[in-house]
Amino acid sequence: MASWYYVIPKTRDKSGPHNESFVRARFVAGDITPSTLVWHDGLPNWIPAGEAFSPRQPDEAAGLLVPLPEGLRAWMGFVGVMTILVFFFPAMLLYGFPMLLTGFAILGARASLARMTLIPPDLFPFFAKLRTVFCCWGWMYIIGLFLLILSLLAYAGLALWALAPAAEGFHWPLR
Repeated sequence: MASWYYVIPKTRDKSGPHNESFVRARFVAGDITPSTLVWHDGLPNWIPAGEAFSPRQPDEAAGLLVPLPEGLRAWMGFVGVMTILVFFFPAMLLYGFPMLLTGFAILGARASLARMTLIPPDLFPFFAKLRTVFCCWGWMYIIGLFLLILSLLAYAGLALWALAPAAEGFHWPLR
């Protein structure tokens, strides 16, 4: 097992030795950027982390890799933003605060998936079901927004209908 080191961007100090799995996990989580320099025993020079942990280099233990399900990141982005927007004002009353954190967590998970374009075939059913969850959650927001607009239009129509008898005695100046 090779000992891995990486450069801390703020202080330019090296951190290590670490296991490869630790450094790879920090890279996938976004703590180590693709431009951060990494090095391990056997490398002649420091290389960017994006080059060392490229998604195009399959892991020896993973074998054949498959792409993520189509549309997963798009639905995650939509649901994350809508969750933050819908629960922003309820968070002021504290009951919407957990859902606001959920929206930020979804966007964070989406950012982590941006670096993981290929996955082991065993995980494909999980990510396919995850896409279905976010798709249904997104359509729930779309239908809810449609029903909100429809109910506001019905309320405005009802208010105008209720005010119509009071306006019968009123004459417009230009009539």
